Amino acid sequence: MKKAFIVPLAFAAILALVVLVAPASNVGSNAAASSLAAAPAPQTEAPASVDTIETCTICHKRSGAEHQTFYNSLYQDGVITVTDVAYTKGAAGASTVSFKLLKNGQPVNPKDMDALNIYWAPYADGKFQFEPARDRLSLKGKVADDGKGTVTSTLAGLPEADQKFVDATDLSKTPGVVVIYGRDGTIKRIPDTRVDQAMYPFIGMLTTGAVDYASTANDSGCVKCHTDPYLKHGYIYAQVNGDEKTDFVTCKVCHLDNGEGGHFEWQLLVNDPVKAAEFLAAGEEEGLKLLSEDELKLYAYNPSVMNDVHMSHAMEFPYPQSMSNCATCHEGKLDQILTDANFTAATCKSCHPTVGAKAEAAEGEEPAWDTTGLALNTVIGEKHPPIDWLNPMDCTTCHKAGGVAPDFKAIHPGYDTRVYNEAGVRYSDAISVTIGAATFANNKLTVDFSAGATKDVTDVDVTKNMTPTVIVSLYGWDTRDFLVGGHERLVDDNKDGTIDRNDQRALEADFGAETPNPRVKFLSGEDGKWKVEFDLTGQAELIKNGSVKRLEFGVLPATFNNDGVEVAVNAVTKTFDLGDAAWDDAAFKPIADAAKCESCHGALAVGFHEPHYGGSVVACRMCHITKSGGSHLEMQSRALDSYVHAIHAMQPFDTGAINFDDP
Repeated sequence: MKKAFIVPLAFAAILALVVLVAPASNVGSNAAASSLAAAPAPQTEAPASVDTIETCTICHKRSGAEHQTFYNSLYQDGVITVTDVAYTKGAAGASTVSFKLLKNGQPVNPKDMDALNIYWAPYADGKFQFEPARDRLSLKGKVADDGKGTVTSTLAGLPEADQKFVDATDLSKTPGVVVIYGRDGTIKRIPDTRVDQAMYPFIGMLTTGAVDYASTANDSGCVKCHTDPYLKHGYIYAQVNGDEKTDFVTCKVCHLDNGEGGHFEWQLLVNDPVKAAEFLAAGEEEGLKLLSEDELKLYAYNPSVMNDVHMSHAMEFPYPQSMSNCATCHEGKLDQILTDANFTAATCKSCHPTVGAKAEAAEGEEPAWDTTGLALNTVIGEKHPPIDWLNPMDCTTCHKAGGVAPDFKAIHPGYDTRVYNEAGVRYSDAISVTIGAATFANNKLTVDFSAGATKDVTDVDVTKNMTPTVIVSLYGWDTRDFLVGGHERLVDDNKDGTIDRNDQRALEADFGAETPNPRVKFLSGEDGKWKVEFDLTGQAELIKNGSVKRLEFGVLPATFNNDGVEVAVNAVTKTFDLGDAAWDDAAFKPIADAAKCESCHGALAVGFHEPHYGGSVVACRMCHITKSGGSHLEMQSRALDSYVHAIHAMQPFDTGAINFDDP
């Protein structure tokens, strides 16, 4: 089993992604399984990691190994299998679901499982929902097994007055889906969540009647940030037997399209954070009493997969890339989601606050929180007629193909415009910087570099629209840590007796800066080609005594498109051996792969720096050095590993500025 990067525990609670798929039915057999790949071979022990992502053992020989062993024990795919699912309707309205349940290829008692559930939901006209609306339907009844792996669950017919009653009509003739899911080997439930960490998740599925549903989102989008396979709530597969045709069908038996959603705190967090704190502190029943009738109507929503995923990612959890980057989860299917039919108030409210809110702040200071910039009223602007969000108008009256206002696709291209152009081409794939020749003599390092672009990008002219920042950091001895960081301030350049923000960086400069760095000189810079000289006289003794043997040269290429938007182009670096006076590409093996970071972040640094800071972990490390104190995070230096570990463990920023008496 392949395991993707395990996201922070709070983030692990996020549901799978939008909208689902169900194969056609073969009543009385496992129709889903008939079109799916065979289940993976059962595993009898924790899988060996091919690419060990945990490096704790370097310093923590015993506890590091234990950590890795625990990590390997979780989420083992295919150990428990569910096959041969069938549904029959018996006498007096009884429903029987049968299936084969094996663990490591051997029969297993279903009563020994930590959890086993069986649900059914009807399907019609592209939606999974009951008419009239009701909660999910459990088909789990009296469970028995024959000791040979065949399990039967028989649910007796229920009286019409029972809240679980459904018409005794044979469900095998009604379009819908039966889902069997559960887990064994549960380690622990993550506190204050509905996420169970377990060793052995399992899933089975059967379509009933004719189901022609196709997902507009991809399970492969989830595994970019979550485990692979993706497991919602920690153990419920969003895809059956690795078949993309089944993406998210399992979610639909609970996340019905016409139910009543209960997470009002999601929208409260972006519209009224103070009330959100009160709402959460009060508990579910008492919290509802804090909301007016208008607020209850404003925040009412259906718990569809779209709403629960969009709202949780956009409003509650710190999603690591722009929600406008729809292509992350809807890759290849943007034409199916960015349609006029989806241009509704419900769609807009799934990602945006309606009005937003801003904290009070002293004059000249930034507010502690401000969601008004992304609020619909702000985005729509003053020129648009005001919208009554309790009774929203039909957007497509004006916003439609051929209409008087832009259609949905024109407003939302489906891509983060800082990362992709209008054609969906990734800027960092089409625009690049190449480091050329370098010389070192008389303590002066001179480097040539240039920029280029493919024909896929027409809205950026690298000969005019790129303003590079250059930096040199010096490695200490034979380690990969920097003894001199180019981003440091080490010289009293303005001679005021203090080294502070009024002085230049040690060995870093922006091309065309109004105040040049006396140690960094751009010898030329036109037509997308530059030559720069660094004066290392201040480090001459460190080089002479062998404290510094190598340095890293980096370019952070700030690049703007024709609309003046800075776009994400990869920073580049190269290691220089001072003794040989030549580039040394073999000096250090990569410590991390930026591409892995960008599977979650979209384009590294766009969400937390400027776009030109991304694409290279080495470039990050040239500023994030161990010598500098970390002012934002508790007990951390500015070293990159310290920051990354603390942030991904969900350590809060800047606690010294937080009033913990204020909810």
